[in-house]
Amino acid sequence: MPKIRLLIADDHQLLLDGITSLLRDDKEITIAGTAADGYEVLELISKNEFDICLMDINMPRLDGLQTTRMIKERKPEIKVIILTTYNDKEIIHDILQTGISGYLLKNSTKLELINAVKKVASGGLYFSDEVHKVIMEDYNMITSKKPEEAIVFTPREKDILLLLAKEYTNDRIAGKLNISYRTVETHRKNMLQKTRSHNLAGLLRFAYGNGFIK
Repeated sequence: MPKIRLLIADDHQLLLDGITSLLRDDKEITIAGTAADGYEVLELISKNEFDICLMDINMPRLDGLQTTRMIKERKPEIKVIILTTYNDKEIIHDILQTGISGYLLKNSTKLELINAVKKVASGGLYFSDEVHKVIMEDYNMITSKKPEEAIVFTPREKDILLLLAKEYTNDRIAGKLNISYRTVETHRKNMLQKTRSHNLAGLLRFAYGNGFIK
């Protein structure tokens, strides 16, 4: 299998060197590029192919939040993992709306970093324990909806939701449930609309926070 092409963006050269050193010997990952700010990231993705961008938030000229939004506009197939010191609820909320696939704190271990990159590369999501706690606390503060406003999933939507939580792709879900890919996609879009979620990460956060997934 081809290696995971990783782009690392951070304005601290010491950190860039450190991450490169940590991942250099992994047989499934290749450091395909490094950047010191958002503009360098955008220039690199315009000329090269990457699978994942490991992104700091606090960078000069163009920060990680704006850069992530622009990546998703220009090269939506590139997955973004945030690697930062910030675990502030407001920052996490803002960055989640951009469609990131992971959020790690810089106190993460080498093993956690590698696991996050590989999980995201395979189509999953990865949030560090501290970040996941912030997300859950935020959703647990949401008051219960009135009966007429309650969101109801159909039995088929619930089946698909559970498989999405297990990181199944649409193709695998279609095969598992013996339905078409288009049917899976339609149900998925309907659930996004019902929950007013922008992406899969938002849908799953809603599902966990409101008890649809245990």
